[in-house]
Amino acid sequence: MRERPPRARGDLGTMATMGTQYGAIVHGRRGDTDVTSTVEARSVEGGRSVALIAVQGTLATPSLESVKGALAGVTRVTEGAAATLAKAAPPPPYASGVAVVLLFADVAHVAAHGGARCYRERGGVLEELAAGVHDAQPGDAFVAASHAGLQVGRAFFTTASRAATDAEFRNNALDAALEAALAPYSTFVAVAAARLP
Repeated sequence: MRERPPRARGDLGTMATMGTQYGAIVHGRRGDTDVTSTVEARSVEGGRSVALIAVQGTLATPSLESVKGALAGVTRVTEGAAATLAKAAPPPPYASGVAVVLLFADVAHVAAHGGARCYRERGGVLEELAAGVHDAQPGDAFVAASHAGLQVGRAFFTTASRAATDAEFRNNALDAALEAALAPYSTFVAVAAARLP
């Protein structure tokens, strides 16, 4: 990972204990393929990382477990970490799409393959993210989605952002906002997301 000086507002590790919201849900009616998602926190060298993972495939849940197993072995976040995690899932059709957003310090490491996608909402505008390292600023939201199709160029979240009231990591603090954001979509999709304060 590129060396970056800490931000004056505090790094993401600090923000994670100061009200970042996390959530992971499955939305819509099951189709031919299964989907699943999760949010996982892990202590690594230099702080704590949070992984947003979404998977589609005929064996989505076991495939997700493969990615989580690879995450358990991460001790240091490097520039290729998200890609390594995404590749830990078995090949299609077992995992036909994997999206990983790995939040650490003031950046998001992003990787997706197959039908899965990663997004960032900034200033009320959702954009699809290419693989690589992207900056993470206060107010940003990151989404790992099992399927393509989230509408870019406009707001994804339709509810106001409220910081979590406790300092502990909770991976369901954003679930209601995700349900509201996905209400207009008919696609069967799993998403994992984080919204920074």
